[in-house]
Amino acid sequence: MFQNPDWIWLEVLVLSLVVVFLAAMIGTYAYKRAHHIPTGDCAECRKGSKKLLKEYHKMYLKK
Repeated sequence: MFQNPDWIWLEVLVLSLVVVFLAAMIGTYAYKRAHHIPTGDCAECRKGSKKLLKEYHKMYLKK
């Protein structure tokens, strides 16, 4: 690393992009945890659960 001074800008750019990417990933995870949004495997089930719950209430609770 830093062998050729002509390419130092490329190394700095790549390093900064990696840092920004990791900060975004950690920030997204922290945001979800702070706002009680499911993360990991539970996030996939949550997408369809509202529609399913709405259909359930429509069918069984209007008696």
